[in-house]
Amino acid sequence: MAFPVAVLLYTWVFLPLAASEVFPPCVFPFIFEGTSYSKCTTNGTKDNQPWCAITSNYDKDHQWKPCTITDYGGNSGGHPCVFPFIYLRHTYYTCINKLSQGRFWCSTTGNYDKNRKWSYCADTRLGENYPTRACVFPFTYENKLYSSCTTAGRSDGRLWCSVFKNYDMNPSGAFCEPSEQAPCNFPFIYKNKSYSSCTKEGSFDGQLWCATTPNYDKHSRWKACATEEYGGNSNGAPCFFPFIFKNQSYENCTNEGEKSGRYWCATTRHYDVDLKFSYCADTKLGILEPLEEGRLLTQPPLAVPGNNTDSKEQCVFPFIYKGKSYSTCTKDGLFSWKLWCSLTANYDTNRMWKYCNPSDLQNQNSTQPY
Repeated sequence: MAFPVAVLLYTWVFLPLAASEVFPPCVFPFIFEGTSYSKCTTNGTKDNQPWCAITSNYDKDHQWKPCTITDYGGNSGGHPCVFPFIYLRHTYYTCINKLSQGRFWCSTTGNYDKNRKWSYCADTRLGENYPTRACVFPFTYENKLYSSCTTAGRSDGRLWCSVFKNYDMNPSGAFCEPSEQAPCNFPFIYKNKSYSSCTKEGSFDGQLWCATTPNYDKHSRWKACATEEYGGNSNGAPCFFPFIFKNQSYENCTNEGEKSGRYWCATTRHYDVDLKFSYCADTKLGILEPLEEGRLLTQPPLAVPGNNTDSKEQCVFPFIYKGKSYSTCTKDGLFSWKLWCSLTANYDTNRMWKYCNPSDLQNQNSTQPY
């Protein structure tokens, strides 16, 4: 077996792409030398080229093909898969074989319904029990309803979804892992409207989402918004605020030092000591309001974690914000109708703030001239 497969692999790799498309799809699982294989294998080859059987029993039929290791063909000319993608208003995180004579394909943009661009999937992406159904929202897991991907029931912090309405009755799911680990891009444009946080607008399954580029209308790149911490080497443990990173205190999530740009948080007080982190829920992020001159005020570090309206810290009046002196609480810079104040004399330098409460309004009045 080793020699014939090696020879066939050698001849196949020099065929043009169009010729390679005549191969039928892999069949998983398949039997080779009495062993069952649920994905492409290099066993039996001398050059470590992956292959698969195209019937359920290679020992009997001797029918096989070399496995493709990159996405190929389609009307995208082999452009890589993009996950998640929308097909017939459903969300897919895996390649599918609908209407394709058993061959797996994927969208090469985040929305097949909109762009109609696709490629055949690399065989090395596939395997036995590979989910081919869309995520279903909401779904039931352990008698609890979930309207987004979750880490529930997992110890590794990976986000997943059910592909049936009731996972307890039909335990089949898919990992909610995008093809590119990019953060939400706030603000983003969708149907010519600007969004500063995750939205359900345009979502057919009620899933919160965000674009991963500044303009969804142009690029069709998006991700499902995580509503809880996930991944990292803490396996999705909750954020701990404030935490110390590089001898600096952080009161909210940061993307400093993260190559993908995703926001993260420490899960213990001293990241510098414990080196434990999770990626932050996307719903904790976003832009509150664009400021003048094109600058943006992102969610600033809060004085205390949790509900900042309960902060016992005192406003400092007057304070400097964007070079201007404020002797009262202000709405400047925020989308919200709420009033805020600085907790130091110069917000531009220290960037410490909180929402004002009634006692702060009393204090501000006492500092104003009659």
